[in-house]
Amino acid sequence: MREFTPSELDGLLAPVALERARILAPWVATGLAVALLLSGPTGVGLSAPVVGWNLFAIPALTVLAVLLIRRRVSLVWGHHALAIVWWLPTLGTLVSQLYSHDPGLTYLVVVEVAASAVMLERRWVVGSLVALDAVWIPMMIHLGGDQVALHVSLVMAAQIFALLFQSLVRSSLLRAETHRLVHEETSRELAHQLAELRRSEDERAKLFERLVHAQRMEVAGTLSAGLAHDMNNILCSIRNVAELVIADPGASSGITDLAQIVAQAERGAELTRGLLAFSRRGQYRKQVVELDSVLANVVPLLSRTLPKSIEIRQELGASSARIEGDPNQLGQVLINLAVNAAHAMGGTGTLTIRSAQVDVDATDGAQLGIDPGGYVRISVIDTGIGMDETTRLRVFEPFYTTKPLGEGTGLGLSTAWGVVNGHRGAIGVESQLGAGTTFTLHLPVTSEPLPAPPVIRLPPPQVARGTVLVVDDERLVRSSTRRILERQRYTVLEAVNGEDALAVYKLHAAEIGLVILDMGMPVMGGRECFMRLRELSEVPVLVATGYASDGEAQSLLARGASLIEKPYPAGELAREVARILAPS
Repeated sequence: MREFTPSELDGLLAPVALERARILAPWVATGLAVALLLSGPTGVGLSAPVVGWNLFAIPALTVLAVLLIRRRVSLVWGHHALAIVWWLPTLGTLVSQLYSHDPGLTYLVVVEVAASAVMLERRWVVGSLVALDAVWIPMMIHLGGDQVALHVSLVMAAQIFALLFQSLVRSSLLRAETHRLVHEETSRELAHQLAELRRSEDERAKLFERLVHAQRMEVAGTLSAGLAHDMNNILCSIRNVAELVIADPGASSGITDLAQIVAQAERGAELTRGLLAFSRRGQYRKQVVELDSVLANVVPLLSRTLPKSIEIRQELGASSARIEGDPNQLGQVLINLAVNAAHAMGGTGTLTIRSAQVDVDATDGAQLGIDPGGYVRISVIDTGIGMDETTRLRVFEPFYTTKPLGEGTGLGLSTAWGVVNGHRGAIGVESQLGAGTTFTLHLPVTSEPLPAPPVIRLPPPQVARGTVLVVDDERLVRSSTRRILERQRYTVLEAVNGEDALAVYKLHAAEIGLVILDMGMPVMGGRECFMRLRELSEVPVLVATGYASDGEAQSLLARGASLIEKPYPAGELAREVARILAPS
């Protein structure tokens, strides 16, 4: 607790003294006026000095009371005002006793001496009592009488009582005021600390988000060689088959060749979506998947990404087990574990990925922290250097890494832990120095069926059904979309960016029933174009984007837009347009 100097302690009581003076002054002034009126009947002689003093004291106290009530007296005068309130009636009593020779007024002096305890500054109390003694005691000796000694003793006793009581009251008030002030200072300090804590937590959250994003990009960098290999294979196959179709358009295999091109394009789109999933910030979509198919898709990628000296074995035994999850998330978990395993093995060894469907009972569930039931168990086993017990216990902590500075963020395993827990599963690790490491994942199975595969066939052409404005900066995207929609008997208008779209819409607003709007365009992007369109009308908008989880796309979806993800199959586009333009 803060230590206060004596002057600071007296300053703490100045507001209290001023408040007491504000309360007492009008009552004391009223009491003097009543005493003056009753002085005759009570036997106090109304000599000229007595009347004169009261005529001065009553107005003076009245003026002081008005100033106090209106708060015209500053805090520094708090103790002075309270002393004035005490001195004016006390001096009136002394004047009355001097000129009336009434020994009974001594008892009033005793009461007023005891009342000096209302003054809160010790110097004022002691000084006032000493000044009173210097005036009253000689006056009593001068007046004489048999009871002078008794009266002096009573006044002295009253002074002792006043000093003790004033000390007690002053100490209590000082403690209360000190606690109040300390409480206020503590509250301000706590508020400041809370603000600082919130600011630091916000900064830490932003830093954590950036580091998680950096870790995902680190994984994406690790995957770049494998992704480039796969994408080049896809592009090569598309180009080769397309050239065969061009060279011999009438060949009987033409339809089959075109179907292969479409299938390869969809495979490329899946690779792109996977890469986006690794780099984006926590935005995922869950679906029912067969976990072994996810593992089977990841293993070939690992075989092209990890050093050739690492043997990758897959022992998949849960082919019929389905889970509800995001395959991209789960793929990221497996890649994180595989990359860590490759580092632990120093580029040489055996990496085994094993799956099995198991039943977890209540006992095992309590140990793993999951509910009893059916699960898929995935084991990632390496023949690396292993971990000591300290490292094993901290392996899932964020930012904890045993890699040299600059070679890792320490977020790979903590990210894996978060993903697995987000899927209502559990992840654990067993390891010994020199004996390798085994990471074990448990993911709950589901009885939900797999989603139906998409149908890529176009619906048959129908009668003319309206006008669609296609807005995209890519010429081939606009032209192919136009051909798909014109085959469905739609009238199609085109625009190369948001600004061009607004101009076209203003010319054909009465005809246009739907706007297909790309998100990323020069001059004016999709979001701004959507907002400007909403200022003109409530025309339906179908947002076309290659990144459906993007924040801007989701915000437009929340404002009433529909969404289709690029690259979209022709059949899906036709059905979505027909759904939006169908009569309600």
